[in-house]
Amino acid sequence: MDCSKPNPDALIINIGDLFQAWSNGVYKSVEHRVVANPKVERYSTAYLLCPSNDTVIQSWVEPSIYKKFSFGEYMQQVRENAQNVGAKVGLSRFLQK
Repeated sequence: MDCSKPNPDALIINIGDLFQAWSNGVYKSVEHRVVANPKVERYSTAYLLCPSNDTVIQSWVEPSIYKKFSFGEYMQQVRENAQNVGAKVGLSRFLQK
């Protein structure tokens, strides 16, 4: 299988950091990026999950590589990263030590 070329018949699902934490790193969050190709029609849909700030995010399996954190803590970290680093650092701030 040649992974260097995209499969035009594939369905691609990008997941985010929360799903990566829930899956204990089994599924990886990716940076969303779009490469335009004017020759090919493309369809996209977005589904976003924004739980309440006090919702606890934790892995469904133990031992977890991530410590438990609230959605509010996660969003605060994302804001701090944007201000201090200029980019989203991601879940590395929530890894178990």
